[in-house]
Amino acid sequence: MKNFIFKLIVVLSPLLFTNCASTLNSKMQKVTVTTTSDNCKVYVNDKLQGEGRVVTTKMERNQSVKQIKVEREGYKTVYSTHYQDRKSPLYIMSWVPFGILFYPPFLDLGPKSYDYARKVSIEEKPIEILSRTDDMKYLFLKNTAFDVEKEDLKFKRIKKRRYDKNSDKYKSITTSDEDLDIDNSIFNSALNEILLANNYFDTTETIFKSKINSAYISAKVTEISFEEVYEYAARSTKGFVVGKSKIEWEIFDLYDQSMYKTEVESKSGQFSYSFNKKELLKACMEDMLKASFFRLLSNDDVKGILELGTDKEEKLDLITLDFKDTNKSLEEAISATVTIKVDKGHGSGCVISKDGYILTNFHVVSGDNKKIEIITQDGEKLEGKIIRKNVAIDLALIKVEKSFDKVYKLPSAKNYSIGEDVYAIGTPSNIDLGQTLSKGIVSGLRTPKEGSRYIQTDASINPGNSGGALVNKKGELVGVVNAKVFGFGVEGLAFAIPAADIQKFLFLTY
Repeated sequence: MKNFIFKLIVVLSPLLFTNCASTLNSKMQKVTVTTTSDNCKVYVNDKLQGEGRVVTTKMERNQSVKQIKVEREGYKTVYSTHYQDRKSPLYIMSWVPFGILFYPPFLDLGPKSYDYARKVSIEEKPIEILSRTDDMKYLFLKNTAFDVEKEDLKFKRIKKRRYDKNSDKYKSITTSDEDLDIDNSIFNSALNEILLANNYFDTTETIFKSKINSAYISAKVTEISFEEVYEYAARSTKGFVVGKSKIEWEIFDLYDQSMYKTEVESKSGQFSYSFNKKELLKACMEDMLKASFFRLLSNDDVKGILELGTDKEEKLDLITLDFKDTNKSLEEAISATVTIKVDKGHGSGCVISKDGYILTNFHVVSGDNKKIEIITQDGEKLEGKIIRKNVAIDLALIKVEKSFDKVYKLPSAKNYSIGEDVYAIGTPSNIDLGQTLSKGIVSGLRTPKEGSRYIQTDASINPGNSGGALVNKKGELVGVVNAKVFGFGVEGLAFAIPAADIQKFLFLTY
């Protein structure tokens, strides 16, 4: 009799302790994802599931939160999540035919005993990507600022049902007590990648940027928070993280003059817990940044600013320069070079007429300066006034009320050769170093796609030399110092606008 009972238990045990949903449910479940376009590609955990407005995906029943990604050409990628949150219909079979037993359904707890919602709708309006086209300016990164203090980096928890109702009743709000490496370097790198990926960098002209068809952009994060949205489902906590931010954007021309400033609020997509904490927050931040940047570019004022300009200058009346004699030595050339002091710093200038016309770079005097002060070699201070400018070439003509004895004459033809000794005269670094002389050679002649030709020289040039003179050993003006290339491992690379081209650029004559 005992043997019979034992055998009966062995035979019936699979039935007595059956977990039908866990046993009979398949490992994978089909889930239909609805998108906004026939051109959408749907990915689950980075694996392509299909393309179209309605895509049937396969998701493994393993209790993990699945990362959904929807890509559409010309639009920002949309991120969402999906997870098991309900009992499988096969769960009911755990009661059959054992109505007399109550425990089998409560033992049916395996990963396969839970299902996903069969349909997922990702039909939020995607953000259009405005990539640069040939009729738009290039856009370079000026700077970024991630000034959010660690104690202001908020982490919020909210139940999903409240999140779905746009409630602000958070379960908790905390700050970071660890270094998450969310700093300006990550922000800076992410924005550079966005600009490069969307053709806003001119990779062919990294030194000679177009003065009128290029702009700079800066970004400053003023607020940032991360929301952990959660619910208890399938016997575990499920959820995702969403980031929110406010970013202050500003667009400048190449002369550091602000053209537009605004603040944009943005929100990231949903990101699964499958990331580690650092990667999760980085992914959220990069998605927020993209959303904010592309919303900025959709602004009509910004579109107007980024429209391609023209380098055709308005034809002006000729200005006749008062000239009697040219410099005959380097010493006389130094006397014909001045320091130009403005609100943001200083530069240099070249006196080109007896009656007080002074030549400099436009970037030296650009902006809202309360006063333009000219300081001569003997320390005399004069008030200058901008008479005309050529923004595309980076030249400006200033007038002061003074008669000068020593002046430069603008040559009418090329007056230099490759390998010839030249001297840079100007005020490098500090006003106290006015009219400093440094020696070099003409290293080459560069002709970019737009704007002026440039004389390349290895003469020592520093901030403050801009607008100063590049002369030959006779003290004759060869060029107007315009720029030096700075960078790790870069030395002896400076440029000047040829003096022979300046009369036509500013409509000057003798």
